[in-house]
Amino acid sequence: MAGKRTSLAALMVGQPAETGPETAEAAVPQAPKWPQTVRLEDLADNPDNPRDSLRDLDGLADTIRDEGLLQDLVVVPREVWLGVYPHHAEQIGDRPYVIQHGHRRRHAAALAGLTEVPVKVRDSADSAEERTLIENFQRDDLTPLEEARALQRLMDLREISLREACRKVGKSAGWGSQRLILLKLIPELQQALADGELRVEDAREIGKLPPEEQAMPVAPPPVEAPPPPAERSRPSAGNGAQSGAQSGEGVYGVNTSRSTARRDRFFAETGDYGVIPLGPPAAIAAELRARLSKEDLEKLVELLSMAVAR
Repeated sequence: MAGKRTSLAALMVGQPAETGPETAEAAVPQAPKWPQTVRLEDLADNPDNPRDSLRDLDGLADTIRDEGLLQDLVVVPREVWLGVYPHHAEQIGDRPYVIQHGHRRRHAAALAGLTEVPVKVRDSADSAEERTLIENFQRDDLTPLEEARALQRLMDLREISLREACRKVGKSAGWGSQRLILLKLIPELQQALADGELRVEDAREIGKLPPEEQAMPVAPPPVEAPPPPAERSRPSAGNGAQSGAQSGEGVYGVNTSRSTARRDRFFAETGDYGVIPLGPPAAIAAELRARLSKEDLEKLVELLSMAVAR
């Protein structure tokens, strides 16, 4: 059969080429294979979502009301998903799409009053769980226990080492070891950690113990404030000298047996030298005699004499 003739004029620049029926058919825009929006009621949550809870959605819902949903959800058709994860059939039900990324956005959109959301449809569910785990780590808003479970799941899913799993999520192997210790906690302590009743630092130490020895840390008893020191009268210089004379102690003399007994009783009751209040020299001297031994007083006199001589 003779080929189609093309005139030389049609080949000139600026001249439209003749079009056949095949070219005209190709020029008709094709409808997209997948929808660009999906109703919320047609979306099923990913049963392998590593989050235990969606936590507070009010702030995100307010943003969606004001600005709209700025990032599309990533979804997979039900049939495609079940081809890889058939054990999810009961949890997905008959909803036509499964959310791969965007669970919080989907539920915040419902809270904001939306009935449908923009989506990007993936026609493959291969490695979907691995991508979900890794991308949730990148968002950096998982709890420590969620991170531990997701890390362990990634290791089991790909049969890889802890070091390789940590490399995939951008963490160090040491960080991964600390997270996996949390999975060794007994269920009651894991719940206490999730509820914020157990600190991560304490949980890591408790997780190193055998299950039968694990328990919530006991808070130390409250420390009672020491009673205020007894009020001491501050004798004047004359009274101090007179008191010393009456007791057989000169103001500048050494301790007598009575002052020694008083000092010993003070040490037995308090165990320290206490605080000597400032006052006239005679009063300070009386306090020192009551608290210091003869040897300590002689050393103090020596040090004070050296200081005065400078």
